[in-house]
Amino acid sequence: MRKKWSLPIFIAAMITTCTAFPAFAAGPGQAENPIPQEVTQEKWDRLNDQTIEFDELPDLIRYFNPAMKNAETSFSTALDDYQYIIDKMRRQVKDLQTDADEAKKSGALNTPTGAEQYGALNSAIKQLKVAADQQQRSIDYMNRMDSSARSDINRGVKSYTYYANQTMIGFNSAQASRAMVEKVVELSNAAYEAQSLSLGVGMATEADVLSAQKDLLSAKGSLIKINSTIDNLSRSLCLMTGYSSDSAPSIGGLPQLTDEMIAALNLEADSDKAVSNNYDVISARHDSSGKTTTGMKNKDQNVSDAEQNVKITMQAYYQGILQSKSAYEAANTAFQKATLEKDKADRSFNLKMISKIQYLQAQMAYLKAQGEKDSAYNTYYQAYNTYQWAIQGIIMDSAK
Repeated sequence: MRKKWSLPIFIAAMITTCTAFPAFAAGPGQAENPIPQEVTQEKWDRLNDQTIEFDELPDLIRYFNPAMKNAETSFSTALDDYQYIIDKMRRQVKDLQTDADEAKKSGALNTPTGAEQYGALNSAIKQLKVAADQQQRSIDYMNRMDSSARSDINRGVKSYTYYANQTMIGFNSAQASRAMVEKVVELSNAAYEAQSLSLGVGMATEADVLSAQKDLLSAKGSLIKINSTIDNLSRSLCLMTGYSSDSAPSIGGLPQLTDEMIAALNLEADSDKAVSNNYDVISARHDSSGKTTTGMKNKDQNVSDAEQNVKITMQAYYQGILQSKSAYEAANTAFQKATLEKDKADRSFNLKMISKIQYLQAQMAYLKAQGEKDSAYNTYYQAYNTYQWAIQGIIMDSAK
């Protein structure tokens, strides 16, 4: 009897092989890698340029992930490594939320600096929550993949690439948060220095200085957590694309969506493709009817239900693209306005019309608007990417 392969175990096999046997991997940029016959020199050079680009993920996984050569090896471990990363990310988000809550309880929001810090922290928390949730859905999907795909290694590779997509989107979201938190640290430091100077001339109390110092330490702690999240996501992405643990490739941004790309979407035709490629539909079509009248009716109903679910989900995904596009456009408009305000603050500061703290507050407002614009774009691109994966047969239950 032919052995059936479990897709979650197949994915785990790739992950575990990457983790346990890095010495056997010839990662990008290593001279011993022969050029595959089907790959051009130009493409190969691009894959080996020590930069991970979004559109390169499928080929990086295919040609450099060490587990690709061991895809049929059985492993008993599941997705523990990546689940650990997500759990740690969630703990860091929780810690950031605690920082924000403590700032609110302490009365720090009564000051302009405190209010700016609180707003920036909440914006960062929101972005990181979205990134963590999306990655969790990716793992949940791979763990519940239908048995119809178990013997098809290419489908496993496709799902693995999907997870790499989500990891890179999460990385970019975390990067957008870091700039804001870095500015919070700078502003907090300036406020602390100002309070220290004021104490020396009798214009501030020791309690004021201690409060400013506490805000500074809290901001630095938040930055450490953000950096840890970024490091975890970066290591995860390197692991999947075959880079060694001591490599430091640069990670690119997300591809740019255009109005033409959105206009080219055809919901009806795309839904038909999604139905044809969907693993649940394929499974339902191949299920045994038991060669009974009742069994055949049940099978037909199951197939019909599976097809209808795909069409409903595609409709939801399509609407999600349009909604996230509108949200991104609104965030971009707000960013343009914030840019004008920042330029105004630049001129005022150069003319010594505003203080350093006021100037830093204006900069942080600008970075907050920029972060929200970037976060909105990440959500927009994620919606588009999810739609495209659905066409290829991958639909996540929790995203319906």
